[in-house]
Amino acid sequence: MNNALTQAAIEAMEQQRCDSTISGDLLGLAALLDDDLTFVHSSGYVHDKPQYLTFLAEKIRTRQIVRPQPLLYKFLPDFVLTTGHLEQSLQRRADASDVNMRALVTEVWVKRETGWKLLHLHSTRIPD
Repeated sequence: MNNALTQAAIEAMEQQRCDSTISGDLLGLAALLDDDLTFVHSSGYVHDKPQYLTFLAEKIRTRQIVRPQPLLYKFLPDFVLTTGHLEQSLQRRADASDVNMRALVTEVWVKRETGWKLLHLHSTRIPD
C-alpha cells in the first residue's frame, strides 16, 4: 500500500463525506459508507448504515463540519485508522434547536473491491 496515495484518497473521501452530510446528499453519502458500518455518536447512540442515513434524513440537519487540524493516520493492510478533532453545528429537525459540539473522532476505513469505505466511526464529545 502506498501510504501517501492512500492518505490522499481517504482525505478526499472524508471531505466528500462531510460535504454530502452538510448538503443532505444521502445517496452520495451512502456510497462512501460500508454496508457493515457502525456509527457511534458522541451521545452514545449507535447506528448501522440504514439507521444512520434515516437519522440524518429525519432527526438532524448538519449545518457545518470543521476539522480544526489535520487528521492523524495509521496504515494497516486493507485498513486505515484516522483520528482527529471535529467541530459540528447541527439542528434538530423536530424543534429546530441548535446543537454545537466539539469531538474527538476515530474512523476506520476499509479497502473493498469497490474502493475505500467508511466501516466504523466513533465520536467522543470534548467538554466545553
